[in-house]
Amino acid sequence: MNYEKIINDFVKDGAGEFIITDRQGKILFRNGVENFTDDQWMAWAAFNIDARTIDHEEDWEISDRTGGNYYSARSIPVTEDGTEVILHHVYNTSQYATLLRDVSGYLKDWRDLSAFQTAMLEKLSGNYESCLPVVLKYFKVSSAVMYIGRDRKMERHLLNKGTKTIESTRIDREDVFDTPKGEFRKLPGMGDNAYLCYICDSAIHGTDYALYLYSEELESDDDFSMHYNVIKLFIENGLLREQITYESEHDKLTSLYNKGKYMSMLSDFMPKKNRVAIYNMDVNYLKRTNDTLGHEAGDALLVKAGKSLLAVERDNVRGFRMGGDEFMLLGWDLEEDEAIAVKKEWEEALKKLNETDNGVECIIACGLAYGKDDFDLKDLLKKADDLMYENKVAIKLSRGEDPNAR
Repeated sequence: MNYEKIINDFVKDGAGEFIITDRQGKILFRNGVENFTDDQWMAWAAFNIDARTIDHEEDWEISDRTGGNYYSARSIPVTEDGTEVILHHVYNTSQYATLLRDVSGYLKDWRDLSAFQTAMLEKLSGNYESCLPVVLKYFKVSSAVMYIGRDRKMERHLLNKGTKTIESTRIDREDVFDTPKGEFRKLPGMGDNAYLCYICDSAIHGTDYALYLYSEELESDDDFSMHYNVIKLFIENGLLREQITYESEHDKLTSLYNKGKYMSMLSDFMPKKNRVAIYNMDVNYLKRTNDTLGHEAGDALLVKAGKSLLAVERDNVRGFRMGGDEFMLLGWDLEEDEAIAVKKEWEEALKKLNETDNGVECIIACGLAYGKDDFDLKDLLKKADDLMYENKVAIKLSRGEDPNAR
């Protein structure tokens, strides 16, 4: 029997393994391209086709787990010189199977990334720490910790699995921004667990930020590599938005809140409080300083005034530069003795600044008006203004100066 003729007559593609068997499955011919044994082939064929009854072309597949190969087979019944045989054409499809498996994996990764991006976009209008619930959900970690570092302080935002509230704390600056990406380390005040440094970078105006992850099963950040840029951009977008808000609400020279923020709080926030302290302040001798020593010295005087207010700021006390030499402190949820204590603390802070700074002495007149329960905010503002002018005159008279001098 001319086996080559059978192959040429019935198969256009000459590549692959060719096997010809009789109707009982016995191998009559094979070209030996593939390295599986005759016994392996006979077992595969017996499982997939019935050599005795096959009467039309059939396609089937072979998974060789032992050899790690995959094959695609086509079996064709043939009659040659009155003898019935079966021609089997076998392709090794291992590379294609691996490629399909890889593509399938990539598609799943991209679907997961797309879902992650969608979840992040839904949080885009929130603060930078609002990405932590999304990270916990998609990364399947036990804990996520974000640090934001500014000057000597930093914020720590912590979210643990099973909790819905992000624990935000302002703490002294630590060296959490020096850890290389992908390394594990213990975090200050976070116990003995080693956290994975997933992101560590700096963004807007040198603000440092870092994201750490913890899970008992966590060995590397490889599984989250595709999400890295999404989270990084999310955090930096939040920092940029915060910076824009900060600049719109703060005085550039002193870093205090500006008049716009003051007016906003005065109309929307302060009227809702039943205990209010208003400190109306004015820097003495600014014009004289500008005229005699120059505007740089005048600016230094205003900066010193701003530092004295910043020294007493807290959650319920905020400082404002209203413009020129005018400053304000607003306090709320304070008892009257607490409001007076804040004024004394501010006076001590100003005194210390004057003692430690060789520049022009900063002298500030201050009027404190306190209101509790039933009070008129406008009347309180006027009272603070009147008291400030009384104090300004008293300061100048005590120094033997013209009370109208500027």
